[in-house]
Amino acid sequence: MTRKALAVLLAVAVVIAFTLPTFADETVKGKIEAFDKDAKKITISGTDYSLTDEAAQAEVAVGDEVEATVDGGMVKTIKKV
Repeated sequence: MTRKALAVLLAVAVVIAFTLPTFADETVKGKIEAFDKDAKKITISGTDYSLTDEAAQAEVAVGDEVEATVDGGMVKTIKKV
């Protein structure tokens, strides 16, 4: 019985360890207030973010309403809404 409980606990720990990084992403919706493609910086609804290379190539401009996927203060993807 103890071995079964330990095996189940270990399995749950492994599942949690692999799924936690997916919960780190958040979706941010708002208006672009500042966008510096060269410095890879953007301000969306008053919050400053860094941009990944992919996000820096997006065809967006100041004033656009956007939806961005953010992980740890860095915009991974961005699109107009």
